[in-house]
Amino acid sequence: MDPIEKKRIIQDIVKKRRLPYSLDLIKVEGNEYHVLNNFGSEMTYIKKDDQYLLEEEM
Repeated sequence: MDPIEKKRIIQDIVKKRRLPYSLDLIKVEGNEYHVLNNFGSEMTYIKKDDQYLLEEEM
């Protein structure tokens, strides 16, 4: 995945989730986005419709 697409995805997640911290995209598997936040925690967001939900929220 090119850096511009990664940046667009991260900006979309941060904007729609209103996150006060930054993310780094690790990998994409279909509609699952594995990210690392600036605290060092790995999380998985799942895109459903126009929302990004944490894996635990499903």
